[in-house]
Amino acid sequence: MAKVLFQERGGYFIAYRIPGSRKLIREYFGTTEDGKNRAKVRLAEIALMKAKGETLRDTSSLHLDQLSQHYLNDAKVRGAGARWRKEFARLLNMTILPALCSRPVDQLTYPDMLALTHSGGPWADKSTPTVNRYLGYLRSVFRFGIAQGLTTKNPLSAWRKTPERKKDVHLTVEDLRRIIAVAEPHLAWALEVEWALGTRPGVSELFSIRWADIDFEALTVHVRGTKTEGSNRTIPITPDFRARLLVVRQEAQSAYIIEYLGKPIKQLRRSLTTACRRAGITYGVRMYDVRHLFASAMLTGGADLAAVSALLGHSDISTTQKHYYHLMQGEKERAIATLPPIAAPKAGKLVKIK
Repeated sequence: MAKVLFQERGGYFIAYRIPGSRKLIREYFGTTEDGKNRAKVRLAEIALMKAKGETLRDTSSLHLDQLSQHYLNDAKVRGAGARWRKEFARLLNMTILPALCSRPVDQLTYPDMLALTHSGGPWADKSTPTVNRYLGYLRSVFRFGIAQGLTTKNPLSAWRKTPERKKDVHLTVEDLRRIIAVAEPHLAWALEVEWALGTRPGVSELFSIRWADIDFEALTVHVRGTKTEGSNRTIPITPDFRARLLVVRQEAQSAYIIEYLGKPIKQLRRSLTTACRRAGITYGVRMYDVRHLFASAMLTGGADLAAVSALLGHSDISTTQKHYYHLMQGEKERAIATLPPIAAPKAGKLVKIK
């Protein structure tokens, strides 16, 4: 006998399957007593519909769990990494679906989205960048539903990212060397890889690189990024880094170039904090700061802005320009110096500069 269930994050919910389908469908009703009663009513309604042989759901009432599954299936076909899909599915199951699965997608509203971030919502304690990222994921799902003809409304169509306070990056090449010198071996290697490739840290790119993605003859690494159109890219490597890769591969225990005890890594925050303390670094350091330093060092050294943009996996060079152009010392002066003279110099009275 089906019954009303409860979980801390989503509150009261019911779970059932449509006849002929193996997929388990969940509908959530909140944490209040009223939610519990509505769940009981819905459960009785489903039981009656099953007894009559009626369809429990049709495409006109597609719920977010169904739409999200379609989106993830499509992402798999498009080549999105298994680890990214697993992380996104976990985010959906833990925080998004419990809050937004009580009504069909076409009945969801913008205030429903904002409720995720308000007091008592699952994202109330999340930082602005994290909320921006999560809502960006959701918007992609809604856009997919409209593009595929599965839904007709996007409750996040008017949403714009909340401006994020720029974080001051203090990390220098010398400090990075100090951190690597005292870091645990798996962290030291991860920092070395990040410095050589400049990928987005985390499972989206850095931790998803496999040995099969390295072309040791062509001196390239294939990064299967999914964040932007230019994320799926090939990054050249130096002969010295190729030699390091060959040494590390001899002791590798998994398919991933960054591992810990033979298993893929998901995050290094604690290890990095410990290493910074050992190195005497008094300011905060994130893995993302190494990516920033990667770009900064190349641009201050005279690298081409478009080339750096491509290496970073930015879909638009304007993104790179916005964040890094100020580092290109002397570029404006060099640009002006390329102008040919428009008029021949004329003899005239000598004027002293005061």
